[in-house]
Amino acid sequence: MPTFSIIIPAYNAEAYLQRCLDSIFLQEFTDYEVIVIDDGSTDGTATLLESYPQVKVIHQENQGMATARNRGLDAAQGDYILFVDSDDELTPHALSNLAPQINGEDIIGFGSSIYNEETQTITHYPLHTTHCTLHTGWDYFNHHRLETTPVHFVCVWQRVYRRGFLEKNNLHFVDGLRRAEDDLFTTIAMFHAQSVKTIAAPLYIYHVRNGSITRTSDSKLDADSWSVQQNLADTFIPMQGIDKTVIYQVLASNYINHISVKGNHLTKAEWKQFREVCIIPRHQRLYRIAHISPALLRLYSFIAGIFHR
Repeated sequence: MPTFSIIIPAYNAEAYLQRCLDSIFLQEFTDYEVIVIDDGSTDGTATLLESYPQVKVIHQENQGMATARNRGLDAAQGDYILFVDSDDELTPHALSNLAPQINGEDIIGFGSSIYNEETQTITHYPLHTTHCTLHTGWDYFNHHRLETTPVHFVCVWQRVYRRGFLEKNNLHFVDGLRRAEDDLFTTIAMFHAQSVKTIAAPLYIYHVRNGSITRTSDSKLDADSWSVQQNLADTFIPMQGIDKTVIYQVLASNYINHISVKGNHLTKAEWKQFREVCIIPRHQRLYRIAHISPALLRLYSFIAGIFHR
């Protein structure tokens, strides 16, 4: 079995997939397999993949990144799983930095860099944590989830995951989701992880470009985000015996954003969940405003936004 299974979903990725693959095949460390899931591409992605015979290619009808990643997980043989987006790349020594640090941990996190394709500039963001410190996943989540950083905590590509850990806990993505699938997967994975190690070095390059799924909006994508919110609420609100301070703040912020930005109303059961997760004074205040009138919360948020510009 290889050390790493590198899973790459690709949809109409002809313009940048070669850059991604070359960043992997130029690695010094070579004990890995590469699995590309062609998610129903209509451009030259499939033809490009024919020039990489060392890649395990899976073709499927277009079903989105979550389902594509699941197909990759089903096919993976490596000890550790690394998710790479088709428009991103690994740094030249990423795998040779990762491999010596592995000692059976469930999850290993690392720093990353952001490349802005419009300005053609790159900024490095090492993890500001003690090198190779071990945590439980939930402790790590509670310590870092609310930090404001350019690289969002939930992005799955900034960590590797022990395949046996994922299989033992039946961890996978929700098929069909096209937005916020990382939020759900990362939160649940952190809840189950018994050991998380961190490496400060940036090992992944995230490319920011117009038209990416995280920079677009439509009703289906918004519905997916709300589905993830409700999945998290249904999972964690009934739980007993765990520290829910951080996850409740995450959920409360999402409810507030759902009402104030998306303009949506809640069902009676969702209002009950919203009230329960408001455990800090600011969220309690915003809940009361929203409960009087969702429109009033939207107005309040608009005015507050003007004064914070």
